[in-house]
This record gives sequence, C-alpha cells and structure tokens, in this order.
Amino acid sequence: MVRKLRIVLATLIAAFSATPQAADGLYLGAGIGLATFKDQVGTETVEADDAAFRGFIGWRFDGVPLIDLAVEAAYTDFGRPSQTMAGQNVQFKLTGPSLAGLLILPLGPVDLYAKGGVLSWQSERSAAGLTASQSGTDAFYGAGVGFYLWKVGIRAEYERFQIKDVDRLEMLSVNVLFQF
Repeated sequence: MVRKLRIVLATLIAAFSATPQAADGLYLGAGIGLATFKDQVGTETVEADDAAFRGFIGWRFDGVPLIDLAVEAAYTDFGRPSQTMAGQNVQFKLTGPSLAGLLILPLGPVDLYAKGGVLSWQSERSAAGLTASQSGTDAFYGAGVGFYLWKVGIRAEYERFQIKDVDRLEMLSVNVLFQF
C-alpha cells in the first residue's frame, strides 16, 4: 500500500513539474469581445453594447519567484454601440491605444492575472445628424484567466475603463496569443 502511494505521489510530482507554462519573452495576440457602454445624454441614459476588437503585443518576465510580470501595448476598437432615444438614433464610437502592466500568477498551464494601465482614447457621438468628438487619456483595470499549450495561449478577461464624462465602459473578451 505504501509503495503504491509513493508511486502515485511520484507520478503527480512529475506530471506537475513537467506541465507546460507560458515562457518569458515576446508575445503577439488578438481578441474579440463585448463592450458595454453607459452614459447620460441630456436627461436620458444610453446603455448599449457592441462587438469589440483588439490587437496587442507584449513582453512577459518570469524573473520574480512565484509571479510573472508583463508589459502590454494594445489597440482596441470598442465598436459602435447605439440606442434609439426620442425617435433618434444615438451612436458612439470609441477607439484607442493602451499600455498596461500585468501581474500574473502562473499555475502550470493556467494563469490568473490582474492588469492596470492607461488608454489614450478618441470618441465620437452622433445624434440627429450632428457629430461631436472628444479625446483623452484615462486609467483602466482588469482581471483574467489564461490557458497555455505549447506557445499558444487563450485568455478570457474583464476590463473596466475609467473614461471621463462616461458613466461606464466595460469589456469582456476572449483573446488568442502566440509566444515567440
């Protein structure tokens, strides 16, 4: 009985020590998700969502024991959420590049991570044939989980963007990345 327990324990240790995980270095990826937008227009509230797209490049560092760090640059198109109010279609467009830092807890082929950074955004609001444009730089934060097999990773993440003059901008996304 003790011999079988030792064999099982040795097998488990070998399996977990040989588990593939993300390596440090350059990675490139893209994602698709759902952006949810909420804002006040006059006395009414616009709450709409649309498909969002992202491309990103990053560098992962695994020099710190127990955790990994990463720096990531991205460009995100939050789609064109719209809603009809008082018989008129109100449409928003928001895009921009971002820079973020990631704090990653690697658990074999699975990563848990938190991220925070800044988004340099440009927006357009169209209603009744008029378009108003704004731009700025604001903070965002998020969290996610990733799974790695060989050099390919799949990540699911939630992000919340603190855009000035916008009540809420959130994004749920699925991303695929390739490590070099």
